[in-house]
Amino acid sequence: MKAEIITKLEELLNKGASEVANDVRTLQKEYQKQWTAEFEQAKQAFVDEGGKAKEFVYEKNADDQKIAELFEKHLKLKKEEDEKLVREQQKNLIIRQEIVAKINDLSQMSSNVGAAIKMLQELQTQWKETGAVSPHKYKDLQSEYSKAVENFYYNLKIFRELQEHDLKKNFELKEELLGKIKAIVSLENIKEAERLIKIYRNDWEDIGPVPNEKWDVLKGEYRKALDEVYGKIKAFYNAAEELKENNLKSKKDLVEKAKALLAESIGGNVGKWNETTNKLIEVQNEWKTIGRTTQKDNDIVWNEFRSVCDEFFNKKKEYFNVVHEKQGEVKKAKMELIEKAEALQSSTDWQKTTQDLIRLQDNWKKQHLINEREEGKLFFRFRKACNTFFDAKKAFLEAKGAALEGNVKGKEEIVERINAFNLGEDVAENVKQLKQFATEWNSGGQLPFKDRKRLNEIFFNRLDELYEKLNLDKKEKTVLQFKNKLERLLLAESPGELLKREADYLKKQIDEIQSDIKTYENNLGFFKNAKKDNPLLKEVNEKIDTAKQKIADFTAKRKLVVEEMNKLRAAFEKKTEEPA
Repeated sequence: MKAEIITKLEELLNKGASEVANDVRTLQKEYQKQWTAEFEQAKQAFVDEGGKAKEFVYEKNADDQKIAELFEKHLKLKKEEDEKLVREQQKNLIIRQEIVAKINDLSQMSSNVGAAIKMLQELQTQWKETGAVSPHKYKDLQSEYSKAVENFYYNLKIFRELQEHDLKKNFELKEELLGKIKAIVSLENIKEAERLIKIYRNDWEDIGPVPNEKWDVLKGEYRKALDEVYGKIKAFYNAAEELKENNLKSKKDLVEKAKALLAESIGGNVGKWNETTNKLIEVQNEWKTIGRTTQKDNDIVWNEFRSVCDEFFNKKKEYFNVVHEKQGEVKKAKMELIEKAEALQSSTDWQKTTQDLIRLQDNWKKQHLINEREEGKLFFRFRKACNTFFDAKKAFLEAKGAALEGNVKGKEEIVERINAFNLGEDVAENVKQLKQFATEWNSGGQLPFKDRKRLNEIFFNRLDELYEKLNLDKKEKTVLQFKNKLERLLLAESPGELLKREADYLKKQIDEIQSDIKTYENNLGFFKNAKKDNPLLKEVNEKIDTAKQKIADFTAKRKLVVEEMNKLRAAFEKKTEEPA
């Protein structure tokens, strides 16, 4: 019986452990029943022979050992198959879950419905071909699968409805865009036209499909509109090529202008360089307004133009480097003028300092200009020193002018009195009265410049007129009138200069008369043998005597002039020695 069980077990072990599991369990029950019967029989025999039941030990024989090994082997194989089955089911579970996930993704609908449906069919086939999963997970997984498929077809229905709406909307958008493309033809700005046509073409491609029955007509109108736009652009660039040729000629003309300016500047002064620099900058600005030529010609003419400009500015830099060196010397000279002006700015010697500052200003004008920033700073300092003096002088003269206005009234009264004065019979009294008028006039103080010439002329003309009427010796009258003239000169604007001019005039008269005397004396040589009563000899001698008398008169007058000049000089020197 055990041998039969062993044989059956060995046969079953050649098959799948899970497949024969029930048969193995049946044999196991059968063997257990047989073994228990043998155990009880042997135990009863042991007790019958006088043994104690609790001391009974039943040893398994070789068949029992063999059967136990076969059962153990089956158990091991069954365990291995169960573990493999679990792994297979887990793998299948993952595959099926991925299938469900992909179907859910398809439910989101792609734009290609046909591809989505085909993919669903492939996934359904894969589902069917995928092995079993764990029984306790099958129900939920199958439910998810069925729901995913249902969602796909539900969404497919919605998508087709939306697609129909989108096709209609796309058609409207493309018709609107087609209108914009047609409008480009009317644009004058080609760059803007190019920019817009690129944008609109991209927008056209981005808009989805339209209903099939409307596509051919729409596409034809689109191609026609594109052809019109690109035709206009092409025509523009054909015209642009011609314009480039004109631009090239214009740029070559500017190159020649730049060369001429370079030649004109070389050897010129600062003003010339600055003048031609401004002209060259105008040429450069004009260059910027001219459009491009062909790439090859544009590079060539630009390099030539830039080379001429670079040479111009390099030559200018070399020239101004030399100028800057000279400007250092000019700056030094101007600093000396500034220091001199600043030393004079507090002076109260109005006349001399005025002349000194005017000479400094003249010297300043003769100096070359330096750079604008330095020139401005130096001139500000120089002008400040000059203005300090002249402002103080102006304030002084204004104050003085106010005082001089009071003298006008007094001298106008003297003018009224001398105009009303009539000469009497007493000559000495007349001379005394006229001298009194002169003394009052001279002591009446200075007059404002605006009134000085007018009142002096009125007074001294009247005084001359009265002296002329006096019954005096001619010589005495001449002396009095000349002194009157001196008084007039002393009261003038520049007495020193007028007195010097008078002294020079008198000296010239004296020299001319002395020259005449020499001529007369030379002529006397012709009368060596003539008698003393010879009329010609007598006439020459009379001329010599008259000339000598004139020299004496002029010498006396000049002496008076020199005396007044010396008085002025002494007064001036005394004033300059006094502390400011």
